[in-house]
Amino acid sequence: MDNDVFSATVLKKLPLADATWRLLRFAMADLWLEDLWARNRGRCYEQELKFSTLAHLIANALLEHGGSGNQAFERAQEQKVLPVSIASAYEKLGNLPVAISETLLEEGTKRLNAVLPEVSPVDPLPGCWADHEVFGGDGKAIKHVKRLLKPLRNLQAGILGARASVGLNLRTGLAVAMVGHLDGEAGEATLTEALLPNLAAAAGSKKWVVVLDRLYCNSSFPQHVVKAGGRFLIRYCSNTTFVLDPARPVQVSHDALGHRIVQEWGWLGKVEKADRQYGRRITKSPRGGQEIGVFTDLLDEVNYPAEALLLTFQARWGIETVFHQITDVFSLKHLIGSMPKATLFQLSFCLLLYNTLQVMRAYLASDQECETKKISHEKLFYDVKRQLVAVGELLEAEPLLSLLRDVPTAAELRAGLRVTLQDAWSDRWWKTPSSGRGGHNRRKIKTRVLGNHTSTQRVLEQTRRHQKGQSLTPL
Repeated sequence: MDNDVFSATVLKKLPLADATWRLLRFAMADLWLEDLWARNRGRCYEQELKFSTLAHLIANALLEHGGSGNQAFERAQEQKVLPVSIASAYEKLGNLPVAISETLLEEGTKRLNAVLPEVSPVDPLPGCWADHEVFGGDGKAIKHVKRLLKPLRNLQAGILGARASVGLNLRTGLAVAMVGHLDGEAGEATLTEALLPNLAAAAGSKKWVVVLDRLYCNSSFPQHVVKAGGRFLIRYCSNTTFVLDPARPVQVSHDALGHRIVQEWGWLGKVEKADRQYGRRITKSPRGGQEIGVFTDLLDEVNYPAEALLLTFQARWGIETVFHQITDVFSLKHLIGSMPKATLFQLSFCLLLYNTLQVMRAYLASDQECETKKISHEKLFYDVKRQLVAVGELLEAEPLLSLLRDVPTAAELRAGLRVTLQDAWSDRWWKTPSSGRGGHNRRKIKTRVLGNHTSTQRVLEQTRRHQKGQSLTPL
């Protein structure tokens, strides 16, 4: 069978691998990677190992080898793709400039954003944000650093790699920007402040709002958001003074479930502070649940209803989900390098791979006419990896690249993805529904065990005796 015919047949049988190859080929085109390197390399240089080659090898390590750089590098040497020693590849990875990692995510996401489905069946945000871009912001410290470096070997302490503050578009689910620091103990608030101009750039000409946790609830940080041209929605911290405005009456209402909602207008900060921030505080008191409050400079309760803002703050949890996904699903807990610059580059790359899968989820959700969040990242990525490994074993690089031809335009890729993924759906990819019992609002009480360990059999026997009304004995 002709190589092109065989390759086309394989890709037709493995649509997830086909779509992933096309997306990565578009988002990580060699010419763009070379240009990215030229603009951000600083004092670094290239000789035999190009940055574009290293980037593709890191993609192989994360997509096919569970985060094992050795596996990807050894196979690349075997296939004459890696022109230097494995030690040299690790050394180059450990010396990549911070600007490379930041720009890779920011510009790579712009490229992926251009191929999102033009029509989304469901907007996950309340209607008051129709003309806004809504971003969630949070910091991420990179953990699980192996003690491979000699100075780390005898330390009895948890070792952090780099740290970054990341911005997530809560509508598209794409991580749009990142500001990194090589010190894993660096201050998160300072990094997030540096992230704000990047969020403004990601919003373009649209108005934008950033949703943040209580760490940023103080008299100074909201003003940084306003100076950057945005609006803010921050979880209220009870340690911060709130002074009521006597000219604005307090409003009390109830949502559809009967939960009490209180709206108050006033200043964040003590009276003596000249630069304190004026805004609106919204407090929700669920029955039997934990009270939650937010503070915002969106003062109009008609155009920005209290319930909509509370729902939007709950959507901020999406960035925590992203951090969990890139750690457990995209192998960030298996660090390819131990140097801080290497860990930061892997974080950026994992976020870009997450965005790639998010684009695929958007097309699948469009076909199924459902919200993207109903499709499981873990289950979909499991099948993506299986198909990518199959393609890697069955097809040589040259026939595959010749079949994919030149890098398509965004419009061509959108049309191609619709065709590729229209018959790829599997019911295995539905996310398992939550129990709906609200267990996260209840404090879990754990039973101490004598000796601090026991066996499964003893626990089961004890449980059976307890259910039969027999007296309990210590485990």
